[in-house]
Amino acid sequence: MVVELIAIALIAILAGLVKGVSGFGSSLVTIPLLIFFIPIEDVVVMMLTFNVVLNTLLLVQHKGFSTASLSYVWPISLMGVVGTFIGLTLLESLDGEWITYIAGGLILFAIFNKLFHLHFKLKETTLNKSIVGLFSGFGNGIASIDGPPVVFYLTSVDAEKIKFKNTLAFHFLVMGIIAVVFLILKQMYTTTILMNTAYFAFFASIALLIGIYLSNKMNEVLFQRIILIILIFLAISMFI
Repeated sequence: MVVELIAIALIAILAGLVKGVSGFGSSLVTIPLLIFFIPIEDVVVMMLTFNVVLNTLLLVQHKGFSTASLSYVWPISLMGVVGTFIGLTLLESLDGEWITYIAGGLILFAIFNKLFHLHFKLKETTLNKSIVGLFSGFGNGIASIDGPPVVFYLTSVDAEKIKFKNTLAFHFLVMGIIAVVFLILKQMYTTTILMNTAYFAFFASIALLIGIYLSNKMNEVLFQRIILIILIFLAISMFI
């Protein structure tokens, strides 16, 4: 039991560090490792819940609740909500697997764009943000995959570090709150899940703050290289 608790704490620390440094990737770390100790159904509930905490902390640390930051990201998140409800409506009639492959394809293109300097750029327009948000929400409703379209967009506009992390954090926060409300309505929280989530979130939150500190010490070049490494792991996980 003690060994299991230590292992879960270490996973939480790793997830928090990755999230704090890059602004995303905590699920990439959490799910494959935590399922060795906790049932996958509980892990998904935990992941959705503690990410609300992590994204809130990330936004507070980077002043992401400012008017300028919110005015930049609102089209993505608003259309993300719309897309989520569309995806949930079509959930039973569509196969989520093709969403996974499309998302993986977007991430692969983002990787090639960075590695080989393809010079593929998107303009930072409200229309483009809305389209990205719609695809993100649709993927969220069908297969719980909301990150890749937004990450693809941010890499394609060469978003600088703080904008990159704040945009992801706010969008994930909005998507996470919707998910938590859904979980509450479905009565999917148990005492065990809540206790495990609190334990995990404690260590993940501390590690997140350390990750933010480390990220603040990085220049843009190093940050972009780390993003590239995480993208590669994300793409691999989607095709396994």
